[in-house]
Amino acid sequence: MDFFYQINLAAFVLVNASMVYRQYRQDKRAELSEKIQDFDAENDTADEGGSTSRSSTVVSASSAKQFTNIFFPVYVLVWGADWLQGPFIYVLYKDEKKLPEEIVARLFTTGFLAGAVSALFVGSLADRFGRKNACMAYCAITSLSCLSVLSNNISVLFAGRAMGGLGTTLMYTVFEAWMVTEYNQRGLERTSLKLSSIFGRMITLSSVVAVLAGLVGQVFVSWTKTNCAPFVASICCLAPASLIIGRKWSENFGDSGSAPKEKKDSLKLLLGVDKQVLTLGLTSCCFEGSMYLFIFFWSPALKSSHLLAHQHSALPFGIIFASFMGAMMLGSMLFTKILTDKRWMTCRELLQTVVVLASGSLLFTIFFRSEWITFWLFCLFELCVGMYFPAMGYQKGKVVGDGERAHIYGLLRIPFNIFVVVALSLTKEGDAYRETIFMTCSGLLLVVGAVVGIFLHD
Repeated sequence: MDFFYQINLAAFVLVNASMVYRQYRQDKRAELSEKIQDFDAENDTADEGGSTSRSSTVVSASSAKQFTNIFFPVYVLVWGADWLQGPFIYVLYKDEKKLPEEIVARLFTTGFLAGAVSALFVGSLADRFGRKNACMAYCAITSLSCLSVLSNNISVLFAGRAMGGLGTTLMYTVFEAWMVTEYNQRGLERTSLKLSSIFGRMITLSSVVAVLAGLVGQVFVSWTKTNCAPFVASICCLAPASLIIGRKWSENFGDSGSAPKEKKDSLKLLLGVDKQVLTLGLTSCCFEGSMYLFIFFWSPALKSSHLLAHQHSALPFGIIFASFMGAMMLGSMLFTKILTDKRWMTCRELLQTVVVLASGSLLFTIFFRSEWITFWLFCLFELCVGMYFPAMGYQKGKVVGDGERAHIYGLLRIPFNIFVVVALSLTKEGDAYRETIFMTCSGLLLVVGAVVGIFLHD
């Protein structure tokens, strides 16, 4: 079966490479067209005796380039550190450290519980003391979490998972909050660099890094004969990321001393009275909760299908994970193609379609136990993940203001963390419970699809 997974990974690489090349050529044509338009505008302004337009154009283009040059390298390093850990954390606890399934579930639960609790305050602290500082804190906390796996002491492992949960909350809130606020403060909406394209590029880069991380992690494990190696490699990514943040990033904060009306509007958002924010919270809870449960259950699900086919060889988890990330990368590029290039549907319609497709991909794994069908359904789910995150990021960017962006983003993560904690706290050995989880997630995603269609505005 190793050959089957290698063929699928090669197919994803070829399709994604083709789409990246086409996108590159399209971007070059758009850049050339913009330069021609700017040149014409400058000539028109010069004829009228002015030079302000030319100066503004140059400054805007330079600011956009500087912004991408300082943000995307950090983004790649941070997500590279995270993806290096992903494929190996379950097998590290279960197979290498020989921990029972219940203990593994409790370790995962500890991480999500820490994420839920920290979501109550990390966003507001980041808004108050600075998102740049919060990003650097993430690098330090996650490095300590990675070091914890070198120990066999159960208390150290639980402490490491708690730090990992805190780090995950920071990763999903403060980096995006810093990016959107910095984008707005620089006035980059006046340039060709659109916010929706940034979100699409973020997920594409994340997917590329994830594929490479899966393969590199597999090589490290093969060389060192331990699943701890990718966690040590993660620290080597976080150190330069922290250095770039400290030297290159400017600090931005949330609003302080807001007017009473602004406070009232913020409270309205926090209490979920705003239907759009409530819809985004429900969508985040069900989709991202399902995604994290999928992260926990995909390995045992494939192992079960593998055994049903009377195969007793070890599964190539690094290659499988790289294939999943290839599917996610394809989804992110489809998002850009559908929403930005072709405009086949609105972002709301795309988000609704994605959650319904994800629902079907989880449901059908219950009825089709073949290993290769299960794998392809999981790839479909990851493709949906690739479209979901830029769509959700774009929607949140429109609905939530800069003043308390990190705080709101953090609060939106509380429901899904609680959802995952409850599901994992009830974890049992065997296929029956896993199928119940997938069926429940599928039903919830169908409900979310209906709610998005009714309450979320374009």
